[in-house]
Amino acid sequence: MPWTAQQRTSRLRRWWRASGPGSPPAQSASHRRLSWLRRVLRITLAAAVLGGAGWGIVARMQAVPRIEPPFERLVGPGAGPVKTLDLPDLAGRVHTAAEWSAHPATVLAFLGPDCPVSRDCAANLDALASEFRTRGVLFLAIDPTPGMTPEGAAKSWAGRNPSFPVLIDSHHRVVRQAGVEATPTAVIVLPDGQVIYRGPIDDRTGADTRRRSGAARPVLRAAIEAILGEEMPAETIAKVHGTPIAPVPVESVGDGEPITFNKHVAPILWNNCARCHRPGNVGPFSLLSYRDARKRADFLREVTESGQMPPWKAHPGAGVFLDAPRLSVLEKETLARWAETGCVEGDPADLPPPPKFQDGWELGPPDMVLTMPEPLDLPAGGYDMYRAFAIPVPLDHPETIVGVEFHPGNRRIVHHSRIHLDETGDARRRDIADPGPGFAGWRGRTVMELPYPGLGGWTPGMTPRFTPEGAGRALPPGSDVVVQVHYHPSGKPESDRSSLGLYFARQPVTRRMAGFSICTDRIDIPPGVKRHALIQAARLKTDVRLYTVVPHAHYLCREFRLAATLPDGTVRPLLWIQDWDFDWQDQYRFARPVRLPKDTILTFAAYFDNSEDNPRNPSRPPRRVRYGVESKDEMCACHLEFLPEGPGAYEAYPGKSPFGL
Repeated sequence: MPWTAQQRTSRLRRWWRASGPGSPPAQSASHRRLSWLRRVLRITLAAAVLGGAGWGIVARMQAVPRIEPPFERLVGPGAGPVKTLDLPDLAGRVHTAAEWSAHPATVLAFLGPDCPVSRDCAANLDALASEFRTRGVLFLAIDPTPGMTPEGAAKSWAGRNPSFPVLIDSHHRVVRQAGVEATPTAVIVLPDGQVIYRGPIDDRTGADTRRRSGAARPVLRAAIEAILGEEMPAETIAKVHGTPIAPVPVESVGDGEPITFNKHVAPILWNNCARCHRPGNVGPFSLLSYRDARKRADFLREVTESGQMPPWKAHPGAGVFLDAPRLSVLEKETLARWAETGCVEGDPADLPPPPKFQDGWELGPPDMVLTMPEPLDLPAGGYDMYRAFAIPVPLDHPETIVGVEFHPGNRRIVHHSRIHLDETGDARRRDIADPGPGFAGWRGRTVMELPYPGLGGWTPGMTPRFTPEGAGRALPPGSDVVVQVHYHPSGKPESDRSSLGLYFARQPVTRRMAGFSICTDRIDIPPGVKRHALIQAARLKTDVRLYTVVPHAHYLCREFRLAATLPDGTVRPLLWIQDWDFDWQDQYRFARPVRLPKDTILTFAAYFDNSEDNPRNPSRPPRRVRYGVESKDEMCACHLEFLPEGPGAYEAYPGKSPFGL
């Protein structure tokens, strides 16, 4: 008869006790071998319980609350990039977005001449402009009154002009780009037009538009100080209580002039799309010429209106990131109207000079160039391929890496890459043991989860960057750089031999980049479930400055949320991906590092759809899915890169972490 649960428990308890210290001496060799095996198993089980599987287990042991981040309540609609200014001031001078490039930040103050709250803020705004002008911050006022003319604006602002230019946005070209709904609203843009703050100048006015008693909280001042101090503002989007801005009809580009490829469309495609969509690059077709764009005009309108292209998954209301390839509202409208009005080519004289792309090293000549030892041949069809290549670093002395730049050898088949550092020789042995170029896995795992510290990565359109000033990653002699490459077939046989450049520190490095992963392998997703949640958490052991977030999952995942709960209970959204796509995984680098204090709880939530309604579900009909290395299995991880701060900060975090960040 089979044992009952009580009998199995009793027998296991007796076996466990017999294998521990103080058990009677073995009477035979077989008994001694069995006792030895029991002790090994006992130690292994104890290590598994204490060590756990990554930070998810550590979080449970430390009783860290794993609460679903309430993003719908915390995150607003966000703000798109402001790429087009082209507004006249009261004197008739037209200001352009090119003015922003020379300033660390530009404040756009949307003020209404008849708005009482704008009048209340005027003196405070003038004082801020005077104070921060010496630190390079540009201030511009924008009057969004519909139908306002330069003559009317001059009368409206007579006698109370701010100490900085007042621009007229009667058609709401900038209002719609920045997502402004009321006056007074302050918008801070970075030199590339990314909006890093949108909110009030101060909080002197409540929800009922009545003036608060007591001193107003200097919200805008705090945001500017944070940005100048190389930090993300504590609030990037804040509610504004003021006078609603009356809507205006959406204007045509150029105040009614016809939209043409040469004058309006070509600059958009060349600045935002051609980096990938050009001959020999990762895009499936080119968008350099009028003929290229005309035959895809309707397609371009569809994918840009939906946000499918350019590929960028981060919700604009949670986190502001570098190198976000997002189109502005006006750019999307221009592409849509060009398709609707017959795709006019226009005057050849209006066509700007063709774009010139950086074929060399964007960070400058590297200190060392490493190339794959041999080319990889990819067949014409079949599934995507992951390979890792261990490249020995020819150094006889230690160096410090401050920059890494990856160059795909064949952009038609290289989807993305991740770069790691192995000091153990393990990757080199794996590479030698695998008969093909590089190696396909590690101890039964795929190269998607290499167990080595990370150095960076590459995705199409990504801009390489140096580490923060004074920070770097140690490179001991005898190390190997491990390049993990995701290949996708192009329809014909292809070959690749990629390379990367390393940049070494010129000055003494006083800070070391660190990282860890919030992850779990306890994944069990039943078939048919549409929203299966996995929520993990970790508590910060020191103050940190968070620089990069890299989420990872497979085809069933639909949504990612990362939030920080500060020690005072404030919840701060960090990253929200509402439409996760396995084929467009990216690393998200904050436009300014996020300062998080010790005892902050980082909560990472992922949501999976294992139903037939999920078009990306690889199993038909759906099957039970657990943790695994194949694409049809699932993973759930969020990798973070940061600078720890305070005494003993580096010792608080392991040198290596799961999944190789």
